[in-house]
Amino acid sequence: MLGAEGNLPYAAARVQARHGLRLDEPAWRRIEASRQLGPYLESVRRSALATWIARIEPAHDAHVIERTLRSEWREYVRGVARWHPREWQGWLEWWSWLPLLPMIARLADPEPVPAWLLADPTCAPFAVGTPRERAEALAHTPLAPLGSALQAGGAIGPAWLEEAARRVPPVDRDSRAQLGVLMNESGVGAPARPPGAAAVLLRLFRASAGSAIASGCHLALLSLDLERLRGGLAVRSLFGAPRAGAA
Repeated sequence: MLGAEGNLPYAAARVQARHGLRLDEPAWRRIEASRQLGPYLESVRRSALATWIARIEPAHDAHVIERTLRSEWREYVRGVARWHPREWQGWLEWWSWLPLLPMIARLADPEPVPAWLLADPTCAPFAVGTPRERAEALAHTPLAPLGSALQAGGAIGPAWLEEAARRVPPVDRDSRAQLGVLMNESGVGAPARPPGAAAVLLRLFRASAGSAIASGCHLALLSLDLERLRGGLAVRSLFGAPRAGAA
């Protein structure tokens, strides 16, 4: 659902401020020096990432942690979308579903859905029955544009990109080119994120300052940070301490 009308100058200022809170590498290393979940969470709480783990406790298992992060991401993205003019809100809101894409793709498998996926309140309504029944249920949710892909076998990433492109309002040729770079570097629908994606996204963020494209870059960069946070939380929750080289 679209929010109240925002405006680009206001949105750009808010996005720039949030972008300025991103952790640098030394800050990440200080956090990741904590090898157990409890101390790791305390280190995160002393950083600009504190709001993301406000509802996470050391006693939570990995599935609860990831479900909480997905919920926080959806709320954050929808808040960012509301800062913008209505013509851009639908495109930005569509980013809120990114963390769910691997889970939706899994529903193409005819095997029973694992309990942790059924426990997700967003996925549960369309995670039962056969793949066809799941796709039909998905068609009655805000994720309906992914239903055909699920029924066809689970090419969810390309379907997300196709819907994202459909939601972009009319833009000039240069903006269209910037959007192409953004979506490519996001890694959605690809086996892996392109090497150096963060550096490319950062340059595009600066080049597109003051536009909704910069807001998309902010979300893409933030998704990288949250992947790193998610990995740190998951490893410490499951194993107590990270393996050598894990982040």
